[in-house]
Amino acid sequence: MKLKKTEERALALAGLVQSCYLVAGIARTGMASQDNLAGCLESIFVTNPDETLDVYKGGNGVRTGLRLVSEILGELKIGEHGETIRYVMDVLSLEQRLRRTPKLMRSLGAGISAIQEHRHLNELTVTDEDIILRLSRLYEETAGTAQPRIRIQGQQKHLGNTMNTSRIRALLLAAIRSAVLWHQLDGRRSQWLLGRGKLLRAVDRVSEIIS
Repeated sequence: MKLKKTEERALALAGLVQSCYLVAGIARTGMASQDNLAGCLESIFVTNPDETLDVYKGGNGVRTGLRLVSEILGELKIGEHGETIRYVMDVLSLEQRLRRTPKLMRSLGAGISAIQEHRHLNELTVTDEDIILRLSRLYEETAGTAQPRIRIQGQQKHLGNTMNTSRIRALLLAAIRSAVLWHQLDGRRSQWLLGRGKLLRAVDRVSEIIS
């Protein structure tokens, strides 16, 4: 089904918010839903979709993100999702900086293609530990070098766990992928908060389509 551009933007925002929500959750609790994790990480590898829904498994990959956008923009649960919102704004700023650094963007693209080839060759799922470690390393070597770096806050016992930090970096790559899509769809850094009425209606429509 062909979506309107506002609905496509709502999907991209849901992907961004869901990725950042999982980052916050892992940093605080060390846990994340495998389905939500897979929905975010799969989007990294969908680089040439026929339509925006394809980036997020027909929309099913970001059901949690759509719910979170409704909570933040519709129910104004700003305090409850403060960390998630901060990461969203940080990622949008990072994506802007990366656009001004074509060499880093090319390295990102080449790295994603290499990981995808490795994944297919070895028949690995997107949540396989090897894939997550490779995505984490790619983030560290590319987007993670851009200043200022995104600062992750949470419990040290979770942030000190290598697999947790790898999942966080992989999710930040997924967040960047959604931020790139958001920009390609004419989304702007402040628009998701200032234009919340249109976005909320778009989120409701997308949720109906994928239900």
